[in-house]
Amino acid sequence: MTREFKSKKIIKDQQYDSYWKLTVEYTDIYDTRFNNTLKMIVKFIDDKQLQTNPYEKRYYKELQNIIYSVYPKADEASVRKSINQFVKLGFILPELKGYHKLTKKFLNSTNNDEKKDIFSTIFYDKASFNSSVTVDETNKRETNFLLKTLTYHPDKKLTKNDIIALMVTPSINSITKGYLTKEELENQYNFSKAIKFEEKKYNQISYLFTFLNLMPNIKADKNTGITFINPDDIEIDTKRDPILYNIYKNGLKNESKRIYGKEICYIEKREYKGLTCSHIKDSAVCLSEGNLEEAYDYNNGLLLSPNIDAYFDKYDISFKDDGSILINDYEIMDEDIMYQLSLCKLDKEILNPERLKYLEWHRNKFKEKAIKSKQSYDKFMIEKEEQN
Repeated sequence: MTREFKSKKIIKDQQYDSYWKLTVEYTDIYDTRFNNTLKMIVKFIDDKQLQTNPYEKRYYKELQNIIYSVYPKADEASVRKSINQFVKLGFILPELKGYHKLTKKFLNSTNNDEKKDIFSTIFYDKASFNSSVTVDETNKRETNFLLKTLTYHPDKKLTKNDIIALMVTPSINSITKGYLTKEELENQYNFSKAIKFEEKKYNQISYLFTFLNLMPNIKADKNTGITFINPDDIEIDTKRDPILYNIYKNGLKNESKRIYGKEICYIEKREYKGLTCSHIKDSAVCLSEGNLEEAYDYNNGLLLSPNIDAYFDKYDISFKDDGSILINDYEIMDEDIMYQLSLCKLDKEILNPERLKYLEWHRNKFKEKAIKSKQSYDKFMIEKEEQN
């Protein structure tokens, strides 16, 4: 296919100041063009084995031709924009060196709620607005920085002016605390006015609000700013990331709605208030291993009532691969409780391959504790007999 590109008018006095450069071609993550373009990029990376091959300019040019053959554009810049947006959003690595671990899961998902949850994780975890196929600034994670600024803000709210202030703060890596204070936001907004940032970059500001609205528990309005829908759900914890933890909980709740039509305890099948999003493999263990993906994977969790969670969290109960329950009767002595627990079972819809992997880890911890419990019980009985 022969391409005839129209030349673009160069805007007079265009500034090339450092700022968050979120330029995108498609803003609807459910749109066919968004997903098909991403599929073509992933297939190209796999076909060319670019994860291991050295980057060459010809690869980028070849990929542009493939994208253009499906979605012709008025100019080359728009074709490149449609590719680069996936680097900026975190789906694809610079130099086409690979893609996020969740990219294929995003593409394979046919459920919009699940797709949104996966996008949220990728966007928060790896979005790098100044990166592109030819520029690697993935050490800067703007969404992460922005949402931490929101989390630590005394009002739990960022105005539109605050968002603009963040967008003209390029050197976020030098800010060791990981966010801007209220006073720093005010200073940066005054700077943005001096360089007339909002007038020149209106579209990019709008794009950011569009994607922020896809984050769980976030309400983003380009006129008023962003806030948490339920601020109480955000727990400031130095041991775990509050935003990723919220994404994890949201993923579990959405799974329950997909399977059961409502949020229920996966074991008792009842719609309790105050359900616990209980980790199967301890999040502290995952984080100590440096495995963020496991720590915030909703498959590494079960939605449980507080009573059931008390037993599950302490490894007094666990589950076989068929969902049937295992009970440590050396720890749970009450016969009525043991009987009620014996009636419980995880449904097969919950037991996907990812969750079975985590349940195996939990089952091993259960067995270790069960052996120790029996040993303690036997020792107690021997000592009791000797006393008699």
